Amino acid sequence: MADIQISLTQFLDFTLKRSGRSRTNYVRSIKYSDYNPATDYWKQLRDEIKEVHSSGHPLNDLDQLIDQVNERKRHNYSEAIKLYKKFFRNKDIQWFDPGNSHRSFNGELVVNSNPELGLFIDGTPHLIKLYFKGGKARIDKHSVTSTLSLMNTATFNKELPDETIASVLNIKRTKIHSDNFVDDDLLISLEGDAQQLIYLWKNV
Repeated sequence: MADIQISLTQFLDFTLKRSGRSRTNYVRSIKYSDYNPATDYWKQLRDEIKEVHSSGHPLNDLDQLIDQVNERKRHNYSEAIKLYKKFFRNKDIQWFDPGNSHRSFNGELVVNSNPELGLFIDGTPHLIKLYFKGGKARIDKHSVTSTLSLMNTATFNKELPDETIASVLNIKRTKIHSDNFVDDDLLISLEGDAQQLIYLWKNV
C-alpha cells in the first residue's frame, strides 16, 4: 500500500485550493494531524444512518440520535435527519454492502473513496457518498464531478450489483447527483493535483 493515504474529502479540499502557499499549509496540516473522531462533526449521524439501513430499521429510528449527541449539535442533526427522511419518503430502499474502495495515484498516493451507503433505490443500486454541509460550504459542480469520477475509477474490494450507479446525496438540498460518466479531462487535472500533493507531502 502507498505511503500516503488520505480521504476523498481531504483530496478534494486540496484540489480546491488555488495558491501554492495554501496548498502547502493544507498538506502540512493533514500530514501531521491525526484523525480524531471527536472532531468529525457528522460522524455520529453517518454511523447511525448506516446502522439503520444495514439493520433494516425504519428511518424514524434516526430521531433517537438527537437526544444522544452534544447539545450544540442537536439543531443541525435534527434538521439533517428531517431532510434525510424527506428525501427517502415514498421511495423503496434496500441495503447492500458497499464494501471499501480506493483510488491510487502512481502507486504513491491512495485516496480512500469508501461510499457510506449501498442502497437499492426503487430497484436501482446506488453507491452513495453523503454530503451534509450547507451555508458557505456549498457543494458545487466541480466537487460532484470530481467525486463521481474518482468513485467510478476506484478499485473495490468486493463485487457490486449489476448497473450500480455512483451517487452523491446532498442532504441540505435533498438532491442526489448520480452518474457513471468519467470525465477524462478532469481526471488528467486530478492526476496533476495528486502529483503536486505527493511532492508537497515529501517536502513539508
